[in-house]
Amino acid sequence: MATHLEDGSWEIQGRRLGFPVRITEAAAACATYLVRTDRARRLVEGTGLELLSFAGRTPLFLALIDYRVNDLGDYDEAGVAFLARHRGRTGTYIHQLPVTQTFTMEAGRALWGLPKWLGRAELAIDGRDATCHLADDAGRHVLTAALRTLPGRLPWPVSGGVAALAPRDGEVLVSPVRARLSGIRVGRSATVVLGGGHAMADELRALGLPRRPLLTTIVDHVAFEMDPASAVGR
Repeated sequence: MATHLEDGSWEIQGRRLGFPVRITEAAAACATYLVRTDRARRLVEGTGLELLSFAGRTPLFLALIDYRVNDLGDYDEAGVAFLARHRGRTGTYIHQLPVTQTFTMEAGRALWGLPKWLGRAELAIDGRDATCHLADDAGRHVLTAALRTLPGRLPWPVSGGVAALAPRDGEVLVSPVRARLSGIRVGRSATVVLGGGHAMADELRALGLPRRPLLTTIVDHVAFEMDPASAVGR
């Protein structure tokens, strides 16, 4: 049970979380695909969100993250996200977000309205390669992914901000995120094998995930801070 305290902090599983929530050290991998907007649009019907579209295609991000040092604990995460717009503001709409620990699941749902659910992940991010075997908590196969980049890394870190958008209870929660990335590698190689009988796999299959991504990215070091969510009407 998550409890919102009078000072603006939260108590979850006997632990108190204040803002900003800090992720000090993580590694991440992402495959970016272009999927048909008319298919992806069905996933946001009634949410107040509008997916960004370029020539009838919408960017889809399949992200894999190994969280190592942070306020939410040591855990792995996979996710499906899209670029979206709400009332003129562009941000990242996270549509599926399986995680491997209950604390971060409860915190993500309560603090920012993120669609976290409990899964099992065998995740490895090492240099140019990232692999993940994802199953739900009952052991049903969701997906197996292997990402690879070109040799070499960008010689400079990258900093920036983004807004996480999360529809909930007739509103959209907007949560500012400030990130710093270093050790960035890029390429265009990814293989994704989808399981069956799970909503996340079935949705990706229905979207017609292309065989070849537009871009793959692997980041050695990720750090970011996440502020409280503000609710904006649809």
